[in-house]
Amino acid sequence: MALSLARLRSIPIPLPPLPEQRAIAYVLRTVQEAKEATDRVIAALRELKKSLMRHLFTYGPVPLDQTEAVELQETEIGPIPAHWRVVRLGEVVKDSFSGGTPSTKKPEYWGGNIPWTTSAILNEDDIFLSRFQRTITELGLDRSASKTAPKGSLIVGTRVGVGKAAVAGFDIAISQDLTALVLKSNVEALFAAYLFKSAFLQEQIRERTRGTTIKGIPRRDLLSILIPLPPLSEQREIARMLQAVDARIEAEEKKKAALEALFKTLLHHLMTAKIRLPEEFVARFAEATP
Repeated sequence: MALSLARLRSIPIPLPPLPEQRAIAYVLRTVQEAKEATDRVIAALRELKKSLMRHLFTYGPVPLDQTEAVELQETEIGPIPAHWRVVRLGEVVKDSFSGGTPSTKKPEYWGGNIPWTTSAILNEDDIFLSRFQRTITELGLDRSASKTAPKGSLIVGTRVGVGKAAVAGFDIAISQDLTALVLKSNVEALFAAYLFKSAFLQEQIRERTRGTTIKGIPRRDLLSILIPLPPLSEQREIARMLQAVDARIEAEEKKKAALEALFKTLLHHLMTAKIRLPEEFVARFAEATP
């Protein structure tokens, strides 16, 4: 619906004295600039993480100035340290299964104490799955194709949200969109979750994805994906380094959210005079250029 010029002109607006206008604009601009600076930090950290992943999955957890000392081997997935192996994902998986959805026409299947989810809950950046969509009952679990993925297993989107992956933070029942991978003891689950964020693994997933209306990757094709397999100690160190960057990104995201909330609150309160800036602060803007 269009707003006429006459209607626009008739809208009442608050009009504080000019020095107070300038002071309000200064405060809001300062918060806005802080949020923009935080956005730039987040973008830089995300680029750092991409570069770090390329480095770690090529040379291992070694400093940049020591990469020339790392003996590399050429493999189907690119260069990796000579003491690493390339294996099929299925070689490090003890058990794998997809899930299902209890009938929504049966209310007795829903609202129990068993967490249940589809792939919609997974974000691309997630490393841990710490949320769920709904809960189901024991009856709903028993009388459907849904299965419970144990805590610590890798949950992968294989039907919707293909390629997203995170480590289950608790036992959780899964839908048909997801596949649970119970890993063997020679694989660190967090390392495996970070592998699923890598470009070379995502490319393999895209090559194996099928379907038109609903695209997915068959479990056997998922398990055929090639992955690098460092010693367990190096897997853990790689995961630790990437978690450190993720923790910094999360802290900056929280800072950004706090600044956005502060801006909205100040905008509302200052424009409606619910709060007023101190007179001595406003006085600084009496002769300032707008």
